[in-house]
Amino acid sequence: MKRIIAYVFLFLLAGSMAAQDCVFYFPSEVGTKVGYNYYSKPGKLEGSSTLLVKDMKNEDGKQKLEITSMVFDARQDTTLTFDYAVWCDGDNFFIDMRSLLGSMNLAELGEFRMTSTDMELPARMSPGQQLKDASFTLEMTSPLPVTITSNITNRKVDAAESVTTPAGTFDCIRISYDTFTKMAFIKTEGRTVEWYAPNIGIVKAEYYDKKGKLSSLHELNFIRK
Repeated sequence: MKRIIAYVFLFLLAGSMAAQDCVFYFPSEVGTKVGYNYYSKPGKLEGSSTLLVKDMKNEDGKQKLEITSMVFDARQDTTLTFDYAVWCDGDNFFIDMRSLLGSMNLAELGEFRMTSTDMELPARMSPGQQLKDASFTLEMTSPLPVTITSNITNRKVDAAESVTTPAGTFDCIRISYDTFTKMAFIKTEGRTVEWYAPNIGIVKAEYYDKKGKLSSLHELNFIRK
């Protein structure tokens, strides 16, 4: 179950990309590769990941990107690889949270059913803007009946700020939202703060528990085209 939650976390954290002529806050050039470092606290490296924009295509009037993500532990051993897709439609772009399952090996979990509300972000973001909620429910019936639900609420654009990471200094838009995840008797809630740069994507993210204590963070380590 912990791996499923990790998949969802990585998908939400890293999946917000769309085509260049529709979105201004995410890389869209095919072949672009970005890398992130993950910390359990400032200065304590726990792992890293890379995102590669593999392909861009037009389908039913929508611009769609295919992305591959690889996750590594602190020793740089690969721990997870998965593919997913996102698309742009007019002035917004969407992450189909159900498409996350397409590249996962969930056979050992038996039968399951998933319903979701897609993550939506406007192409042009400005401070004070309220964003739509997102959620999903994953119901597994065998071998052990389990239901996982995750809700992302109170999403809003907070401010425009400059952020410096090992990859450089970027002019960013800061977004924050509340998270609540439930799996059986396990409940997790907190708040996430993310900084996005035009044509780059997430530059930095911080995760706080329900008491407001910083629990983890990640930041952009490199970007290559």
